[in-house]
Amino acid sequence: MCGIVGIYNLRKEPIDPILLKKMTAILKHRGPDDAGIYISDNVGLGHQRLSIIDISAAGHQPMVNKDGTLQIIFNGEIYNFQVIKKELENLGHKFKSKTDTEVILYSYEEWGINCLAKFNGMFAFAIWDKKKQQFLLARDRLGEKPLYYYFDQEKFVFASEIKAILEDHSIPRKIDNQGLVNYFTFGHSIAPDTIYQGIKKLLPGHYLIFKNGQIEIKEYWDPNIPDKKEDKGKDYYQQTIRELFEEAVKGELISDVPLGAFLSGGIDSSLVVAMMAKNGVSPLRTFSVGFDVAGTEFNELADAKIVANHFKTEHHELFLKELDLINILNKLVYHYDEPFGDAAAFPVFYLSQFAKKYVTVVLTGEGGDEIFGGYRRYIIESNRSKLLILNWLFKNNILSKTVGLLPGLRRTKKFIETISIKDDLSRYTNWLSFFSKEMVRDLFKPELLGTRENPLKEYKKYFSRYQAENLLDKIMYLDQKIWLPDCYLEKVDKASMAFGLETRSPILNHHLVEFANSIPAKYKIRGVKTKYILKEAMKDFLPNQVLNKKKHGLAVPTNIWFRGKLKNYLFEIIFDRKTKSRGYFNFSYIEKLYKKYQQGNQPFDFQFWLILNFELWHRQFMDNN
Repeated sequence: MCGIVGIYNLRKEPIDPILLKKMTAILKHRGPDDAGIYISDNVGLGHQRLSIIDISAAGHQPMVNKDGTLQIIFNGEIYNFQVIKKELENLGHKFKSKTDTEVILYSYEEWGINCLAKFNGMFAFAIWDKKKQQFLLARDRLGEKPLYYYFDQEKFVFASEIKAILEDHSIPRKIDNQGLVNYFTFGHSIAPDTIYQGIKKLLPGHYLIFKNGQIEIKEYWDPNIPDKKEDKGKDYYQQTIRELFEEAVKGELISDVPLGAFLSGGIDSSLVVAMMAKNGVSPLRTFSVGFDVAGTEFNELADAKIVANHFKTEHHELFLKELDLINILNKLVYHYDEPFGDAAAFPVFYLSQFAKKYVTVVLTGEGGDEIFGGYRRYIIESNRSKLLILNWLFKNNILSKTVGLLPGLRRTKKFIETISIKDDLSRYTNWLSFFSKEMVRDLFKPELLGTRENPLKEYKKYFSRYQAENLLDKIMYLDQKIWLPDCYLEKVDKASMAFGLETRSPILNHHLVEFANSIPAKYKIRGVKTKYILKEAMKDFLPNQVLNKKKHGLAVPTNIWFRGKLKNYLFEIIFDRKTKSRGYFNFSYIEKLYKKYQQGNQPFDFQFWLILNFELWHRQFMDNN
């Protein structure tokens, strides 16, 4: 894993080497092992290297081809690079290194843009083609690796992280209204928009060509959901899942440095560990995180320990307290560049720092929920017609008032609010939202937002792309296109790369994803069972206690902390004079939310986490321009 930076000055002005070095150096956390820059007149490239494969000096970047016409900077891993390398050698190409970077370089030289179809991996790379006088930027299929860019009439700039782009102080720091609404609705930016005006994020499965002062963006891959699916039978799906799952994990074990795994105790990470053990990883180091809070809701350490003991791993546990959040929060905000609303970034950040003491690469279980059907909301959507009567009971008798008065009950209140919405897209996105459309309207001052900002803009685009027979297929496709890359993969990448730790997600091997998307929905959600076909396929590899455990997720006790030991901290930041003076928020509305929250009737900790992160982000990235 690495950090990449590029500049093209449209006015043909020479690249400022000091600026390019600053932009590159600010990404040192992503690649602490080596650094390099390339300058040719008005073109500049910068690279910070995390050495994983061929850790010798032969892997130095930017890397050039034999005749000096191509320069590449690369962040990621190509797991099948050795197969492609043999093909290229048979075509006459000679290699100086053992890296996958050089394989990408000569793949482009041999096949042009079509080389993208050959790569199995996670990547964000840029190639400067001197002959064509063009940049090619590309991002992996599922969006494991980020890539941002800025373009105006004077320059084209791109980088692995926004902070590198902002090192150029001529680039304005202005808030984008669409990005603002996206964040407060869903807790994260939605590509291609970011919170910054003019700074965009290249979509997963897309490439960008910059030539003659013009940008052309095209999609090269999509996790296709067939409109109609042929039912090939349970046995076929189980056997193929087993084969593809093991093949995916085995392919991602290639490394010249120590590797391990994040182990949550859930089925996805547990299966990854099972396949690592089956393929002889030794020592197999596993890492788990939990909170020093009473109750199992915030602690899966016992489940993770069962898996660790079963596979005899070298297991490491980390416990976190509320003071750990205070100590790290500003660093967390710094590394995400944008306000980020998933509180689970906090434990992942600490776990990455912890794991880096032992390994340089970890495998994770990201993607299993989105491709095999692991979320509770999928159960509700699949059984909605049966559940509507339950919702009617809640809404039309004394239960409704009782639920509203009771503390907590976050999921029950969300269910009552959402299940009766008739429009499929509006209903589904409401499961994902933190601030509803009405809440967003009340949150901001009336003059701040116009009428053009629509947080469902990208959702509508993807929802209408396929006319799948089953609603579950459509909403899982939405999650693969937006929720997975913009929230979960963003969370893991920024947290892990803050410490130069490479994370790999074998479940997101595109062959496994494509196959999973061909499986009829009835094999994924069966009654109230999630990930039915995955569990059936892999049941021989895990203890029954783990295989049949209730869906958990990495829950953070913000509700307990914001009403307890962090109550004063939250109040002092949100109601600080500086926060109030910004002119974004209707503070009379925030005061009402806060009063209801502290009275205990409404679990608004997620909403206040978003406001808190926005303010801390503003202080770092906007006030300190």
